[in-house]
Amino acid sequence: MAETYALRVQVESHEYDGEFYLVGDGYGTPADVLDNVAADHLLRIANARHIEEYLLNVLKHGENTGEAEYEATDSDVECWIHVDVSYQRYAFGVGDSVFEFSGVPTKSEIASTVTQLQS
Repeated sequence: MAETYALRVQVESHEYDGEFYLVGDGYGTPADVLDNVAADHLLRIANARHIEEYLLNVLKHGENTGEAEYEATDSDVECWIHVDVSYQRYAFGVGDSVFEFSGVPTKSEIASTVTQLQS
C-alpha cells in the first residue's frame, strides 16, 4: 500500500493571499514530503520573479487538488508550507512543529531541516 501525504501551501503576498493543496502517494514521513515535494515548491516560490508565475505554473501542471479532496484524503502524513513573499519568510510545518528558514530557503538549509526531521 502506498503511503499518502497531504500538503497545504499557504502563500501571502501583495498580489495573492490564499492557499492550495497537494495530495500524493509515495512519501509517508514529514522528512520525505519536505525532501521530495515541499522543497521543490519552496524553491520555486523563492525563485519566481512574481508569485503569479509560480501559481500559474502549479495550475498549468495540475499539481494542486481541491480543498474537499484534501480534507477527505486519509493521509499518512499532513504537512504545510507557509510563505510570506513580501517579507521573505518561509516555514515548513507538521503538527505542532514549525521549521522556519532564515530568509529565502536554500537547498542546503532544506537538507539540514530534512536531517532534523529524520532524527
